[in-house]
Amino acid sequence: MAPLPKRKYPRTRQRKRRGHHRLRTPHIVTCTQCRAPRLAHQTCPVCGTYRGREVLRMPDPNLEG
Repeated sequence: MAPLPKRKYPRTRQRKRRGHHRLRTPHIVTCTQCRAPRLAHQTCPVCGTYRGREVLRMPDPNLEG
């Protein structure tokens, strides 16, 4: 036989326990250099800067090839 619960626990108790089981919305901010949306505390995927410094060297869109 499978184990069974000793008593019926109220919904409030279940919901308190599961209160942190949720998806969180990402914190999106605008880049100070190019004004593109980016995640907070992450390098900008468009211009490659973080906190005013160039961290990634992005390819120039004007160059071909």
